[in-house]
Amino acid sequence: MYSSSEKNILLIVEGAKREPKLMRRLFESFGLADDYQIVPVEINVHDFLDKLFQEYDCDFDGLELVDLVADLLPDKRKAARLLETNFTDTLLIFDLDPQDNRHDFKRLQNMQDYYCDSTDMGQLFLNYPSIEAYRDFDPLKYLSLEDAVVPPEVISGHPSYKEWVARRGDSLADIGRLDGYTFAGVIAVHAVRALGITNEKKTDFDLERADDLAEMAAGVNHSVLLKKEINRLNNDMLCACCTCLFFIANWPKRLNDIWGKATMRGLGIRLF
Repeated sequence: MYSSSEKNILLIVEGAKREPKLMRRLFESFGLADDYQIVPVEINVHDFLDKLFQEYDCDFDGLELVDLVADLLPDKRKAARLLETNFTDTLLIFDLDPQDNRHDFKRLQNMQDYYCDSTDMGQLFLNYPSIEAYRDFDPLKYLSLEDAVVPPEVISGHPSYKEWVARRGDSLADIGRLDGYTFAGVIAVHAVRALGITNEKKTDFDLERADDLAEMAAGVNHSVLLKKEINRLNNDMLCACCTCLFFIANWPKRLNDIWGKATMRGLGIRLF
């Protein structure tokens, strides 16, 4: 383990399989001793927003996320235990799901703007278009935003994004085989993408010479990223980007240590 437990993190995730498995493996791979609890709500972000607006009048300031999540859990004993637990950080991890025609981007932007601090109100991490984006890149082209573009037919769900990613290659599909070095490389790819999409940094640099990966990941402006992606969607475009992994930047020394070792060993060896 890297250090003694200092955090107790609540991860509110959309799905009951891939998201918990990926986030659990992330924590294990970095050897973190911090406590965490993963709670799948099994509804997408648009359903979650509907509940926020219809039952809570979108009163972000007056809403405790843990209360809302407890209300969604069918097992009331688990809900009661959840309400009795004090958390230092709260994460919301959802897919953008652009193929869902119920999306209301104005409401979603309000949600992203508000949930921006994991230690206060909570932090929303949207994956574009879904959690499977973590493995959506070409090992020879991953520094180019062109590699991140999701075709219009995939955005609309025909074929599904998961099917389309599988066609590009399944080298990272087995989450159980991912280690810290691989995660560091994947985080680097998506941090570069996110910063490129938000126009905060160019992507034409030597990624293996970037020594402060934690700063890169923590420096992503999620509100701006969503705005940029919405603008792309209005033109039937989208860039794949997995943001939920960026939370590991809260352990900067650990992330940068592993990233440094990964680059010394050769980024390509661990990524592909």
